[in-house]
Amino acid sequence: MLRVLLIIAGVLIYIPLSLYLFFVVHHTLDRVIVKHAQRFCRRRGLAISRFRWQPDFRLSGGKRIKTEFTLVQLDCLDAQKQRRLVLILTWPLGVRKLVSDEIYPESYDLQWPQKSAV
Repeated sequence: MLRVLLIIAGVLIYIPLSLYLFFVVHHTLDRVIVKHAQRFCRRRGLAISRFRWQPDFRLSGGKRIKTEFTLVQLDCLDAQKQRRLVLILTWPLGVRKLVSDEIYPESYDLQWPQKSAV
């Protein structure tokens, strides 16, 4: 009977603890990846206004497969105060490659999530 109670107690502790650790690791990796992208832009002399990220997917055999990389998109200002849209492929160990660095299209303002005025 005691053994069954210990197993039940172990499960009741293990499941919430595992979920919490998954949450912490996931958000820590997101922050690390974004910091790599921000550092990359600052070294190029760009001031970051805002950023967003999403998992990277590649086509393989007609299917979209999630990779270990993350695409980080940054809205930046260069030295001449012109807006730039920078797309960087990152992973937890650093920046993998610069995908694009282009002048910011004004039509993109509608696609970014807007911050609510509080």
